[in-house]
Amino acid sequence: MARSIAAIATLLALVVGAPAAHADYPDKPIRIIVPYTPGGTVDVLARLLGPRFTEAWGQPVVIDNRPGAGGNIGADAVAKSPPDGYTLFLATNAPLTINVAAYSNVKYDPLRDFTPITVAGENSVLLVAHPSLPATSIKELIALAKTRPGDLAAGTSGLGSTAHLSLALFNKLAGVEIRHIPYRGGVPSLTAAVANEVPMTFSDIVPSMPLVREGRLKGLATTGTRRAGIAPDTPTMSEAGLPGFDITATIWFAAPGGTPKEIVQKLNAEVLRALRDSEFRGKLSTMGIDPLGKSPEEAAEFLRQELPRWKAIVTEAGVKLE
Repeated sequence: MARSIAAIATLLALVVGAPAAHADYPDKPIRIIVPYTPGGTVDVLARLLGPRFTEAWGQPVVIDNRPGAGGNIGADAVAKSPPDGYTLFLATNAPLTINVAAYSNVKYDPLRDFTPITVAGENSVLLVAHPSLPATSIKELIALAKTRPGDLAAGTSGLGSTAHLSLALFNKLAGVEIRHIPYRGGVPSLTAAVANEVPMTFSDIVPSMPLVREGRLKGLATTGTRRAGIAPDTPTMSEAGLPGFDITATIWFAAPGGTPKEIVQKLNAEVLRALRDSEFRGKLSTMGIDPLGKSPEEAAEFLRQELPRWKAIVTEAGVKLE
């Protein structure tokens, strides 16, 4: 009897103590896993957020770069981490949406193994062309491609990238056949377009805009639903003649599945506070990121909506990766 009473007392103490433990969060260093090499857009964003967390809570933040397999290695590490708020994930949408459809050996379930904290921002892909290409708009490009089926080609940063999927969706919606030339990264694909090795390329917007401003390439359209803040004079694909075109790289902040709601809300509030700061937003703009900032509930619903949409795009593109 005494042992039963002691057990009940211990259980009550744990239950009563749980909210206090969450209230004390964080009381040790936080690790943010970024599934890419240092220096990229997402890595820089993580290193901007880290000091803000430290300033708010007095705990150091460690950025842990885990590149490989299109972001799957880092995502898998987070999925297997304790759901205590001390291991977090900052990445583009690829590991959570594209890769589960494109790769045959993904070992995690985005809906089960992750708790979305927010969607911090988005950036578009930009279709750029060599000045010699006899098309100055999307409508002219479509007309040209229809007269030369299979003759025109476009570069991208690689198989399964948002650039590759942008080309696949372009071909589908425009009813044309522009061949895919995958390169080993965004910079090589841009270099090829500048050298006119390929007449056009779908590229990350940040490195391509200086080339457009210098006249070495011409920007035809961006792939998002809104004009990019870094390229306000460049129309979207929808505006340029392809309604419904939407390929946007969103940036996700997430925790392992089962992370307590109180911790998720605390992290969400701090990220949203940063996104409302004009200086912070200015830094994001120079990186080509248009700030968003969703609640955890909005982010979770958005993920549920995005998974089938990206699966359809990946299937249409015929992308299968090991």
